[in-house]
Amino acid sequence: LDRARAHSKAWARSMEMIDVPQHGTVIWTEKDLDAHDYALLCAYTHPDTTAELLDLVTDWYVWVFYFDDHFLELFKRSRDLDGARAYLDALRAFMPADGQITEEPTNPVEAGLADLWSRTVPDRSEDWRARFAESTRNLLDESLWELANINAGRVSNPIEYVEMRRKVGGAPWSANLIEHACDAEVPAVIAASRPMEVLRDTFADAVHLRNDLFSYQREVHEEGELSNGVLVLERFLGCTAQQAADRVNDLLTSRLHQFEHTAFTELPALLDAHGVDPAARVQVGLYVKGLQDWQSGGHEWHLQS
Repeated sequence: LDRARAHSKAWARSMEMIDVPQHGTVIWTEKDLDAHDYALLCAYTHPDTTAELLDLVTDWYVWVFYFDDHFLELFKRSRDLDGARAYLDALRAFMPADGQITEEPTNPVEAGLADLWSRTVPDRSEDWRARFAESTRNLLDESLWELANINAGRVSNPIEYVEMRRKVGGAPWSANLIEHACDAEVPAVIAASRPMEVLRDTFADAVHLRNDLFSYQREVHEEGELSNGVLVLERFLGCTAQQAADRVNDLLTSRLHQFEHTAFTELPALLDAHGVDPAARVQVGLYVKGLQDWQSGGHEWHLQS
């Protein structure tokens, strides 16, 4: 953990994420980065990974949270939808499915993505690279969906909200990084199966809803965000914030029960049906354990950060 803290701060500084104004605004000070403590998040959520992989995964989380705050300051506060769309389109050049990155970065988000992509994808299969590229693009596109809702003053209904967060939220991206941190890829033959999809969806729902509970005050009252599950239920049901939070917590709990049921009852049958060999079964087991570790670790980090 101490090594990852030192490494990620040095990396963020080298990418000009700390104390360097972006269009006249300092996104993060060193004090901000220390208070967020993304190394603690990654140590909690990936407790068995190596020191080298913990450094790399922590850099990824520094990058994704910096992107979120960078996008907030540059586009959400100004409600610049056209500028946001151009900014996100430019990022695609820094995560090619094949070959080298040929574009030159023009801001810390592009520089960080170029560096991380080059350090990560050579060690993974073509199937994993395709899944990770898609989840990274979806993660970036979520910001555009959120900005469009802010511009329209529109709060989603609960069904749309859960569906969109599954599609474009950060948790599917985190699930791909779990495979990398565990050095355990899900076999392509079962990656798109229903039980694996249920594990990803319930993981995603719980991660996003937990974040909504912890971040409600900051997101809704300080940042003017509209994409928060507590606010969605508060508006849709016409209830108090506390009543909405209780319902969000009930939904989170039900999703974790669904995750456990799928992992313990449906996954073994899936592996048998596809004749998955013993070595690949170990890989799947490590991945599922990684999803569980992320849930408990993410909860503890929210309490500490």
